[in-house]
Amino acid sequence: YFIHLIRLFFIHSEPGRRAGRLAFIINEMSIRNYSKKQILEGINRYEPVKDNRLRLLFAQNPITEETFDQFCRLYANLKDEQYDDVIVIESFGREHEKYLPMISAPSIETSLGSVQINDLLRNDFCDEDDDFYIDDHGFSEKMAVYDQLMMLQSVLDDFKLLSIQVASLRPSIVRELAMAVSELMRDRNALIVVCGDASNAADGALAKIRDMIAANDVSRLMNFLNTGDAGVEGAGPLAAGILIAHDWELSTSIFTPSADEDSVLSGFSRLRQIPQPV
Repeated sequence: YFIHLIRLFFIHSEPGRRAGRLAFIINEMSIRNYSKKQILEGINRYEPVKDNRLRLLFAQNPITEETFDQFCRLYANLKDEQYDDVIVIESFGREHEKYLPMISAPSIETSLGSVQINDLLRNDFCDEDDDFYIDDHGFSEKMAVYDQLMMLQSVLDDFKLLSIQVASLRPSIVRELAMAVSELMRDRNALIVVCGDASNAADGALAKIRDMIAANDVSRLMNFLNTGDAGVEGAGPLAAGILIAHDWELSTSIFTPSADEDSVLSGFSRLRQIPQPV
């Protein structure tokens, strides 16, 4: 259906007006027109499946009408949780001379309201490493942070935000990002959301990622993502998230879609259960 709309749009639109109309079509198919009531009704259809507190989410970009239900199931795991800060990590979409840009805006606004950027935390990252910059070249409505923020605003009461984009696929930059997040956020009450697009993932790729995580085969997993064999767009943020979870010794679950579901990036990393003494 979406492809049909795009074809009609190119046939009947004047070139100068295509960009605006295409943005309208994409917005109509996203969740950005949903009310908080609609989102909560979707989330409340599910019970959490986690067995401990979440520290990291793996989430698809974008969240569409077709995949909304799958992400209601994911975000249901944040019920009754509260975080001081949420960091959303996503791909810049192209190469950029500033490898890890963070937007300069004091807040980000959706139809559900405005969320304040944690300026002190943003400065902490700039101080932590030379590749973190305050830079607005990638700031646009296409950013993944908007879709995730709609879900977060619906299920969390109060938090500050930090948006980090990844503008290089170099493994050294991904490791640098993971190390900075691990060190700065380890002991803070924070949730990390890493975004990617698995809609065109290779057959069985999500299952392979899940199995390599379960086997703690991080080196092979990084190679699988770095070579592009997985077919996941935004592999940099995904790889960084996996490295963060590994460093924090979290228990990670990557969900694979059922036969009637779209292929999406969805999962979480949670604190491990500590065995109780007998």
